[in-house]
Amino acid sequence: MDGGALGASLLEPMKASAMPVVAVLRHRSVVFLLVVAVAWGGWELFLVTTATVRIDPALQTALRERAPLAVAITLGFAPENFHIRLFQSYGIVSGVRGNTVLVNRVSPDDLRRISRYYWVKRISPQSESVQ
Repeated sequence: MDGGALGASLLEPMKASAMPVVAVLRHRSVVFLLVVAVAWGGWELFLVTTATVRIDPALQTALRERAPLAVAITLGFAPENFHIRLFQSYGIVSGVRGNTVLVNRVSPDDLRRISRYYWVKRISPQSESVQ
């Protein structure tokens, strides 16, 4: 580059004062972003690894068949309006018994999505008398 309209004297200080990579990584904003990215990645890893544990083994064969399921979703607390409305977006809520929400016609993909919520303790099939 011949300098053109900017002139050679304007480009030289930019080349000489380029911050080394280590100095950029020590900047507070970069450190903050790296910490947030690692924390977010760790949280996502936690959700993915614990989601399969929340699904009852009795549902595994039904998940492979890809048919809608009737499930009992147990929370660690009494479900509130927010939780019931959220579950209604995945299937038909047929009732609440204590800390358990009964949901019908849940697709296997939606069941896997529900299992990723950290506040879901257990997802099991509804008993025959409940359906």
